[in-house]
Amino acid sequence: MKRAVSFFLLFTAVFAAAVLCFDLACIRASKSRITSRNIAINRINTELIGLTAETGSSPEEVIAEHTDEWKARFGKDMPDEIVFVPAEGEVGSFITAVDKNCAVCRVYDSEGRLMGITEYIYSSVAAKRIMIVGNVFFAVVFLITAGVFIYICAAILIPFRKLSDYPERLARLRDIQKLPESRSRFFGKYVWGMNMLSDVLASESRKIHILEGERQKLVSTIAHGVKTPIANIKLYTEAVREGLYSDGGMTEDIAGRIERNAGKVEKLAAELLASSDASLDGFDTEISRFPVTELAELIRSEYADRMAIKRIPFTVERNTDTIMESDKYALYRSVSQLLENAVKYGDGSGIKVEIMRHDEGFGISVRDSGGLLPENEIPYVFRSYWRGSNAANAEGSGIGLYSVYETVRALGGNVLARRLEDTNEMEFFIYIEDSTIQGR
Repeated sequence: MKRAVSFFLLFTAVFAAAVLCFDLACIRASKSRITSRNIAINRINTELIGLTAETGSSPEEVIAEHTDEWKARFGKDMPDEIVFVPAEGEVGSFITAVDKNCAVCRVYDSEGRLMGITEYIYSSVAAKRIMIVGNVFFAVVFLITAGVFIYICAAILIPFRKLSDYPERLARLRDIQKLPESRSRFFGKYVWGMNMLSDVLASESRKIHILEGERQKLVSTIAHGVKTPIANIKLYTEAVREGLYSDGGMTEDIAGRIERNAGKVEKLAAELLASSDASLDGFDTEISRFPVTELAELIRSEYADRMAIKRIPFTVERNTDTIMESDKYALYRSVSQLLENAVKYGDGSGIKVEIMRHDEGFGISVRDSGGLLPENEIPYVFRSYWRGSNAANAEGSGIGLYSVYETVRALGGNVLARRLEDTNEMEFFIYIEDSTIQGR
């Protein structure tokens, strides 16, 4: 938008310069025309005095006889009308033209007596008319251009600026607020399509989340289920080796085979358990430097309208404007999960997000009223598939907070949960160490 305004200001300056140059050219042409006309008038009046003295004819007769000749000689500088006004008595007053389109000259006889005055009249100065018409034309063109520019800005550029970063935010943040419906002839269908895409991605994301949870449950169940048979196999192998089952004909060779197979199963179980403990939202962190204000504004812009619709008081505060070095979008996703839980399990009386400078790092606090967990359940909230006693009537898989925990850990931070008895609030606190401080 700044570029568009700059372009319009540059266009205005160039346009004004063009109008100024046009006016200066018209003024110069007008002055040149007046000069050439004055020369023509001076020559005509000199001839008029001379011919009147030579022929003894009246000035009126000389003018009538020589008008065509003068027109042929002086062309466009020839006056449109020449009028002689005889002098009556002594003429002592100052004689001058009333405007630039009329010149007044004295006419004397052969003895030097004033016979009268001659008026050389022009209809108008063409350059002035051209300048006026040109200025009106330029003004109309400028107003039309300005109107078109304002329309383009209001109908295209400003809406496009708001919409241009939506696909990236949708890709990075996954579940975000939908675009407001629009009847714009330019972007109405785009908004409808992006909202439909948002619904599809949100639905697919939920399906993947559920499937990932089921996969982890399956892996965890298999891994834990295999552990008991492995322990028994190893126990029987040891018993055979010690000779407890020698009467049954089991040899040392069989015991070795059992032990080797048990080792393979044990290794498989270890791999399955390791896979089970992997992060559900595996992602590559994109560490960058960004102002804390950007993260605060991102959270506010995505959740202010949602909370307003649900009539939940919602605030986002910060006590610092410094630069933070982390993954802004991963942090947003973690805060988003905490906000979703606050809406789901809180009593709706208020949610507060606070971003602060904390020791040698940054802290992000998410607090919601009501829905307090028992103190003895706090240590388990970040375990996968664990659900608190307040979640009996709410949907969920028990992996949301686990995902937050793994994401924050991947960013080199930690997340804590605590009860605030005095305010009857539940607080989740994300702490991210400042790598710039550690590097000094």
